[in-house]
Amino acid sequence: MAADLEHCAATESDRSSRPFGVLETPAVEIVGVCLDAPAEIVAALWQLLSRDERERAEKFRFSEHRQHYIVARGSLRRLLAERLRIAPRSVEFVETEYGKPRLAPVHGSTDLDFNLSHSGALALYAFASGRAVGVDIELIREVPDIDDLAARFFSPSEIASLQALPLARRSLAFLACWTRKEAFIKALGQGLSCPLDAFDVTIDPDAPARITRIEAGIGSVANWTMQAFTPSPCYIAAVAYRR
Repeated sequence: MAADLEHCAATESDRSSRPFGVLETPAVEIVGVCLDAPAEIVAALWQLLSRDERERAEKFRFSEHRQHYIVARGSLRRLLAERLRIAPRSVEFVETEYGKPRLAPVHGSTDLDFNLSHSGALALYAFASGRAVGVDIELIREVPDIDDLAARFFSPSEIASLQALPLARRSLAFLACWTRKEAFIKALGQGLSCPLDAFDVTIDPDAPARITRIEAGIGSVANWTMQAFTPSPCYIAAVAYRR
């Protein structure tokens, strides 16, 4: 496992933080960025950040975490600026009452929705027009205490499906379930006010990702699309968006 992760890290660093296409459908576009960037790229992206973003970056205790934040936020500004046809420093954000970032009203009536997620050395950015979107990524790894974590966050149906799998497949299935649930929660935009056990998703990493149940007070399965994908070797991800 350690050798595999070292290979993954080397693969990602070769991208030199250039955005690369991961997934594109008529409904959603997903772009990836390697967060392990050369110093000159980090310095250039730092110049794009707002005062609040710089202050937040400086609060990170470890330099690796600070660098990843700078690259993630700076890249988000660049990607949004390309789509809005403005300068990256001109991009302004607001947060919903549940903490989901959105474009500020200064950008007018744009219907562009976006979401981002990062794990390890890779960040994903999802963009959609006229529909809510959420994305989540996880570095593939062994997950300790799977049963305890599943009991805290998964629905009874998902727990049963997980426990029915061979032990060797449970970590990957857990990560598949987690990314799918997180993608939906982020697209829904209600934060922790929506319990993770209030809906069910498929957990088999080799099967299509689907939402199979949503409590009536939250929404309807028919209104949502979910897709699992592999953004890069050693990573697993999912995207959810309104139809």
